[in-house]
Amino acid sequence: MVSPTRPRRSPATRKIDIRVNALERQEEALIDCGVDPAHVVRAALRRAVKNWELGPDFVAPSEEQRTRITDWRARTSLAVDAGAVTALLRAHDPLDVLSKWTLIRGQLEPRVWAEIDAILDEIAKRATYSA
Repeated sequence: MVSPTRPRRSPATRKIDIRVNALERQEEALIDCGVDPAHVVRAALRRAVKNWELGPDFVAPSEEQRTRITDWRARTSLAVDAGAVTALLRAHDPLDVLSKWTLIRGQLEPRVWAEIDAILDEIAKRATYSA
């Protein structure tokens, strides 16, 4: 007789809608790289969240200027640890008036921007090798 398998419990998560864009300083390289900039931003977002976990500390969003080219914006929903979100809410938004994205963007956006830079470097190196 086979014993029934128990479904694995995943930690409690909460979905947060996010939207990220490149920085102004990345615009020229994105335009010149030969790949649709929106694809680069989406790929960078996928890489950035692959092994990322929400930390317990609030990080204020960066003051760096984001590009105004909204066609490049990547949007998705991200499942994050519900306990970490609750802790951030209690400490930084006890009235629950901010968007959840506002609470986590300071932790995530810099990772996306670093991945955009890395992808642009990869594209540039491949172009150099094939030239």
